[in-house]
Order: sequence, then C-alpha cells, then structure tokens
Amino acid sequence: MSSFPSQGKLIAYVDGSYNPDLQKYAFGCVLLTPEGETVERKGSGSSEDCAAIRNVAGEMLGAMYAARFACVKGYRELEIRYDYEGIEKWVTGAWKAKKELTQKYAAYMRSRQQYVHLSFTKVRAHSGDTYNDRADMLAKAALTEPEGVPQV
Repeated sequence: MSSFPSQGKLIAYVDGSYNPDLQKYAFGCVLLTPEGETVERKGSGSSEDCAAIRNVAGEMLGAMYAARFACVKGYRELEIRYDYEGIEKWVTGAWKAKKELTQKYAAYMRSRQQYVHLSFTKVRAHSGDTYNDRADMLAKAALTEPEGVPQV
C-alpha cells in the first residue's frame, strides 16, 4: 500500500543565483501543476555557510522548496528539472555529499521521498527553455528583494 496522496505529478524548474557584492544567494522556482496552473516562487538568504557555495545554495533551496510544496499540497510525484547536476546526484548518491550543507540537502530530499516520489531531469542552462529561463530570472530578481523563503 502506497503512502502517497492521490494527486498527480508536479513539475518544478529550479535555479539558483548569487551576488558576490551582496554575499547573497537566491532561488527561482516555476511549478507546473497537473491542473494546468503555473506557480512562481522565489526566495533568498545570506547565511555565511550557504553563501560560501554561491548559487548552488540557491538551487538547493529551490529544490527543497519544491519538495515541501509537493508534500504540503499532496502531490504524489515531483519531477525536478535543474541545470546543476548536484541537485540530483547528491540525492541519488551518485555524488558523495562532502560538505555539511550538501549532506543536509541530500538528507532533507531523501526524507521527502516517504511522501512524494522524486524524479530528476537535467536541462541545459540558458538554452531557451522557457521555464528554466524563467526560474533563472526569478532567482536573479530575488537577489534584490528582502530575504526569506515564501510560505507554501
């Protein structure tokens, strides 16, 4: 018996950005629901530990936001579309998460798998993919806005 809710597959495009002058990282996330809705979210932070890994911190934050969104909204499946390989490979174990932050990211994402089936698809950055480009624009915009992550 599955522990997954009954709703269908959610697709999330995630991207991260970093501003060295502000020492700030950010994420952009475009969520495509099975009901045909497009939901856009963005957020940012400046913790020293996260800023040390630059835009990767934002991309991880975007993937974690998408996983939380899927769980809270009751989606059965989440496909994360990303342009930085670590987003998938730390979760699947193809890459060893060596830093504390990447270990925490991988553990969080794995913990979500009891609620939502995760799959990953790599997309080429800056290749004209409408939703990936939009996630990139959202991440860049979040760098100049007040810090924080939106509620689901």
